[in-house]
Amino acid sequence: MVDFATLPIPVVPYTPACRPGIGLAMTSLSELRRRHCSDVPTTPHRLAFHQVTLVGAGTGEITIDSTRYPCRAGSLLWIRPNQVIQFAPGPDMDARMVMFTETFPLRLRAHMGMLDDVLRPSHWQLHDDQLATFERVLDMLQEEFERPDQGLGEDILKHLLAVTLLHIDQICRSQGRGLARQESPSHENGELFLRFRRELEHSYRTTRLVEDYAAALNCTPRTLSRACHSVVGTSAKDVIDARVALEAKRLLVHTDLPVGTIARQLGFTEVTNFGKFFARRVNMTPGAFRRGADAGD
Repeated sequence: MVDFATLPIPVVPYTPACRPGIGLAMTSLSELRRRHCSDVPTTPHRLAFHQVTLVGAGTGEITIDSTRYPCRAGSLLWIRPNQVIQFAPGPDMDARMVMFTETFPLRLRAHMGMLDDVLRPSHWQLHDDQLATFERVLDMLQEEFERPDQGLGEDILKHLLAVTLLHIDQICRSQGRGLARQESPSHENGELFLRFRRELEHSYRTTRLVEDYAAALNCTPRTLSRACHSVVGTSAKDVIDARVALEAKRLLVHTDLPVGTIARQLGFTEVTNFGKFFARRVNMTPGAFRRGADAGD
């Protein structure tokens, strides 16, 4: 059994040059280039921390878990720990970057926990009003980050980061991608969804049945699906299948395992069933997806 997290893909640790004693740092792409070009890896790698990036100028592209996104002024990216990324910034690109550890953010309402979920969107293109508002939020965070700490600096940064993440939540809802375009879910639905996602990380290789997850969470399948619809606007089955498809794509791109072996590792007893599942989720066969990834290297 190959655990994706153990694959030999370089992991960039959290080693901020400024204020290393706290779990948040801010920099820019131009600053990274000035300090040392190796600080901007362009080969596939993972981060051991979260990174929110707002492109301010220039163009380029980034690949996050096998999906390519064009980058230009107004592109907003959220890279989560252990996502495989490959950054290809153009020489004219500049961007603001907020890096923070998994334990630094304040605990917000339960549904906010899904924002750092690898199944959620990682890229948004902001329109003028969204961009202006988000830049003002980053300005406040930057000003506090650069201010000498007088005793409450870390607490203020935690709250300003919470404001930043809440604005991303609003962007998700306004663009209708990955979050339900409705009232915020109830506390009960939010907590159940987070418990479901934790259980899914442990069990997606062994079961894709909503009934099994509902039993593990001591609720009915209908209750679980209602929570998923409330939080992410889709069914529990769709969330399960999305997680299995993500792992399949990672293994197809970053290992040389035969398709049949990948199918068995993800709980499929027949490789043909895996092929049908993958084609339904990704709109191409596993072999075609792997060849396409190789051709793009």
